[in-house]
Amino acid sequence: MDVYAKRVLLCLVFILNVHAKFTDKEIINLLMTMQRLSLKSFMVATALLWLAGCNKPSFINLTSGNLNQNPSGIYTMQTEINLQDRNIIEGSLQVFAVIGGQEVPMVTDQLNNRIWSCDYKLPAGYDEAAYYFRADYEVNKNGSTRKKEKKSKLQRFSLENRYVGNLAAYRAPVGSEIAVQGRGFTRHDNVRFGGQATQTKYLSENEIRFVVPALPAGVDYPVQLIGGPYGSLDVGDFRIDESSLSVSPQSIEISSGESEVLLFKIDFEAPAGGLPVQVETNVPASVIMPEARIQEGARTANIPIKGGQAGTGNLFIKVPGLKEVTIPIKVL
Repeated sequence: MDVYAKRVLLCLVFILNVHAKFTDKEIINLLMTMQRLSLKSFMVATALLWLAGCNKPSFINLTSGNLNQNPSGIYTMQTEINLQDRNIIEGSLQVFAVIGGQEVPMVTDQLNNRIWSCDYKLPAGYDEAAYYFRADYEVNKNGSTRKKEKKSKLQRFSLENRYVGNLAAYRAPVGSEIAVQGRGFTRHDNVRFGGQATQTKYLSENEIRFVVPALPAGVDYPVQLIGGPYGSLDVGDFRIDESSLSVSPQSIEISSGESEVLLFKIDFEAPAGGLPVQVETNVPASVIMPEARIQEGARTANIPIKGGQAGTGNLFIKVPGLKEVTIPIKVL
């Protein structure tokens, strides 16, 4: 091998020693392979190895750029570290988050020793901060010990003053009142349930409530908080559970031209706009009745049924989110 190849070989040895991803055995195998290459190929391979080692950053920031504001003002900083140095002395590594000139010591995760974290109390009156991570460590090379440090790029985070924390429940029957907790709520907020506006009640900047609308049961619906100029916030998915509808009487027998009163009863107050009651029958010529609706805030509704032509069949009573009820009917 000529003098140029030997120089490149020395460069390769330096590169491989810098990057901890290569073991001594791997270095020897690579060198033996490189000796069989032409100088041009050898230099290309060396450049690729250099790029492979350099592309991986030393710090991967795991801290969100937007943090939910909390009453304590304490926020968790987190980073993943991959120091590409084979000569680090075990136990010498110390990691800090440097925020506003303050060095905050970080500790390793119990399950992953590459992940480091710390808690930082943001001074009162501030809603953002700039910071970077620094790793201090010692290396032993050729019998000599020296100190080294690595710094991350400058990072920033800001506080979100408006966010949704959680729902008090993630499933319930139609008509249930559900609390949404978070921060930054206003009287202009409205909860949309499956794309439909709901009856929403503002309690405070930390809590609002909505009534589960009359929609088919057994389905997961997306819930969003809509707040005018503030845009929308995803709250989560909500499942409507089936509830019961009481109907009285449980069977009807009337003569043609006579009337009977049908009573509908639910276990909750009907939401804004009322609750439609759909009544179908397989003997339409025998049944004469108006459209039915449980009025807003009511729990019951009465509607008259008049006998038409003689016949025997059923009434099928449906309310969104409630179990369908079948009532036998006979017109004499």
